[in-house]
Amino acid sequence: MQKWLLLILVCFPTCRTAAAEELYLLRLDAVGYVKSSEDTPQEKVLQSIEVVARLDELFHSKVKTGPETQVLSGKFYAEEGELNVRLHYQRLVDTGSVVPIAIDDEGTVITEPVLGRNEIQTTVAVKLNTETLVGGFETDSESTQGSITTISKSKTHYQLFLSRYEPPAEKR
Repeated sequence: MQKWLLLILVCFPTCRTAAAEELYLLRLDAVGYVKSSEDTPQEKVLQSIEVVARLDELFHSKVKTGPETQVLSGKFYAEEGELNVRLHYQRLVDTGSVVPIAIDDEGTVITEPVLGRNEIQTTVAVKLNTETLVGGFETDSESTQGSITTISKSKTHYQLFLSRYEPPAEKR
């Protein structure tokens, strides 16, 4: 009898810890089109970033691809029976231009790269295996070459998707 009681006392905290540490995958997709002159442009995933998160813990992910850097951070938590994500997303793109910021003692001009920036900071309620819209933008632009004027549109909306994280199977 004492052995069973000891086994139950040992197993209970371990089982509770395993359940509390359930892992989730948060994926933020930028969906849309860039500088399209079509009447009904085809939308596609433009960028994507993922992070593995635990309930009631902070998360952070950074991905650098060429001149582009994406950063996703925040907190995943439950409140009043609802799952919520407080997120801060930044997409920085090096435009290839620089601006002078100072001159050192030897007269050398110190420059800094010009970065294009998209940023979202919000808190949203999320549901498991459901996309949640968290922001976006649309732009129209007009360009003229000779007598031909072209109007193009860009649209990006950001969708957050929550799913349970399943680690990849081990290779043997």
